[in-house]
Amino acid sequence: MTSFVRKASTFAFSIACSFGLTGLVAPSGAFAQSIVTGSTPGNPVNPSVYDVFLDTGDPLNIPITVTVPATPTKLDLVLLEDLSGSFFNDLPVLKSLVPNLVSSLTSMVPDTLFGVSSFVDKPVLPFGDQFSGDFLYRTDLGLTSDTALLQSSVNSLFTTDGSDLAEGQLEALLQIAVRAKSEIGFRDDAFKVVVLSTDAIFHQAGDGLDAFGDPDGDGNPGIQTPNNGDAILDGNPAGTGEDYPTIEQVKTALMDAGIVPIFAITSGTLSSYQNLVDQFGFGTVVELSDSSSNLVDAILAGLEDITRDITLVPVNDDFGYVDSIIPSDFSSVPAGESRTFQVSLLSDGTGRDDTLKLVAPGFGETVVNVDVDDVTVPEPSSVLGLLAMSSFGVASAFKRKRNQKVQ
Repeated sequence: MTSFVRKASTFAFSIACSFGLTGLVAPSGAFAQSIVTGSTPGNPVNPSVYDVFLDTGDPLNIPITVTVPATPTKLDLVLLEDLSGSFFNDLPVLKSLVPNLVSSLTSMVPDTLFGVSSFVDKPVLPFGDQFSGDFLYRTDLGLTSDTALLQSSVNSLFTTDGSDLAEGQLEALLQIAVRAKSEIGFRDDAFKVVVLSTDAIFHQAGDGLDAFGDPDGDGNPGIQTPNNGDAILDGNPAGTGEDYPTIEQVKTALMDAGIVPIFAITSGTLSSYQNLVDQFGFGTVVELSDSSSNLVDAILAGLEDITRDITLVPVNDDFGYVDSIIPSDFSSVPAGESRTFQVSLLSDGTGRDDTLKLVAPGFGETVVNVDVDDVTVPEPSSVLGLLAMSSFGVASAFKRKRNQKVQ
């Protein structure tokens, strides 16, 4: 009988092998297994796609490897400028620094594109005032290699008012992320960066309640309509018809767009932005002098940080399948070297099939297709158990091939 079981086990295993599913029928009580269905040589993040099969309560570990390139081959960098009144003294300095910024970055990454965006705040009291020229967000220049156009765009900037202390930085970041391709022109294969320069703290979801009157027209005081996260600044004036976004909304939008923020901040607000970066799980904070005269050095320092520090963050994990990521990050990784994260996936039995992403901001992502069919898997202690286990694995694979695009 033992010989027969061994032969049957080999037969079941060979069936699975013919479908590339050897892990699904390994003689073990655990069913959770993974299949690499996409891997791209030279891609900074590998593998590019995992198909995973989760059994309730059975953890599954998958490795994700990220390689730091020697230098980015392409760099897309957007300058996001605070145009509230408190930045009045900084703006002339920025205009004078454009040639130095261009030469410094293009000497490091010759294929660099530059863009310009700006923000103040919602043009409704007490946040801002439409009659003073305040606005929430504006794309001033899409990404371009035309340095004369860049200089002209920066030269055309001017400060307005911005009535209270905090400004609309989070909305501006959200708008850059959701307009990344359609309006701003970030390239798929470029390292994508937004440099936010400001001396003010930021408004976030809930602050809209303080708006005077009923700007969103819902019959209630203040702005109570949640931010829907799209590229339309709702209301009249623009941006007054919905609240500020949540930090989580901005984080998800930036990760979906593959954009890493550098916060160039004056000393008084450093802690607020460090806390924001901690909540994002990516990005960096660099200190600006009071006049922004060290902006170029600050940007170079920020680029050094974000191109050497690696984090891995789950995105669209609707059912909480990502149980842990170890370690949480790698710091100061030398150029050309790789680091591997161990990601633990776990189903509590309440979720459904899903597709989530594991994003290394600035480097790339791994797509994870999750199959959580609620089927009791027999122990492989009998021929029937082995064959049932094999047939279930094959059926699950066929289902995945029907429902998920193999990349």
